[in-house]
Amino acid sequence: MFKNYIFDLGGVLLDLCPQNTSKGLIALGLSALELAEGSAIKKLMEDYQLGYVTTQDFCKQIADKCVYPTTPHEIEKAWNSICIEVAERKLQALRRLRKAEGVATVSLLSNTNELHWEYCCKNWFNANGNRLEDFFDKIFLSQELHLQKPDSEIFNTAIRELGASPAETVFIDDIPENTAAAAACGLQTLTVTPDTDWIEKLRI
Repeated sequence: MFKNYIFDLGGVLLDLCPQNTSKGLIALGLSALELAEGSAIKKLMEDYQLGYVTTQDFCKQIADKCVYPTTPHEIEKAWNSICIEVAERKLQALRRLRKAEGVATVSLLSNTNELHWEYCCKNWFNANGNRLEDFFDKIFLSQELHLQKPDSEIFNTAIRELGASPAETVFIDDIPENTAAAAACGLQTLTVTPDTDWIEKLRI
């Protein structure tokens, strides 16, 4: 086993369906073109992920661009529809890992945003008797750090704050570009694919 484990959120712990959000926003009156890469909406989403835009402003700006009269609450609902589930077996694996002999830290490092993070806490990490601190020693979120993967500085920040040796630390993510960036910082990595069960791979 490794001494330190750093997990991505979406695609590793959290099951996602991005099409849900796209369909939801289009149903509210955004065009597919407005959701394309390079659009003003995509730039707004990135700024929100980096914590440069408040949730209130984010929802209002998108609502203002919808063809149909749309409330911020409707935007929030469509936005969070990407979040499907954090499976109970994954939560149990995190619990086992934190208690495993020789494991110093279990952390989360995610490109996420306030709405998605609050939704995950409300429905899984702080729900049904769970507490966030049951699963993670430290949490590194893009919207709080104003950094995002694959920027090397987000990995260096995590290692520095954990006081961990990169060689004794594994980073688990579903995007090869992110694991490659982490490996360049000296971290051990595991890239999760649809055919990869990280619980089995890590023997948790």
